Amino acid sequence: MEEVEDALARELMISIGVIKVYMLLLRKGMLNAREVADELDMDEGKVKDALSNLVRDGACIEINGRYEALNPRFAVTNMYRMLCLRMNREVKRNERIDGIASILAKIYDDARR
Repeated sequence: MEEVEDALARELMISIGVIKVYMLLLRKGMLNAREVADELDMDEGKVKDALSNLVRDGACIEINGRYEALNPRFAVTNMYRMLCLRMNREVKRNERIDGIASILAKIYDDARR
């Protein structure tokens, strides 16, 4: 899974910390910032920044202080789209992004059964 996290961080030009927060939400479901910080042994301020970035980029939602990862087929595509917009690049299909999203979708689906 570390290889997938590294590939996702590299492709989306996002810190590995943000990716780890997303992956935790993907596997565990709804958590608040303190729970994420405890699970990942991260500073709560950094976790809140990561969660804010994930919400901004369309990778997760916040409901009453709890965060939920969106399905990776949407979330990873949303993050890629936001990267393209920030870099003034044309948004076009990226097979590496699609492949990563497919791998993560299985984890998402398994965690919600």
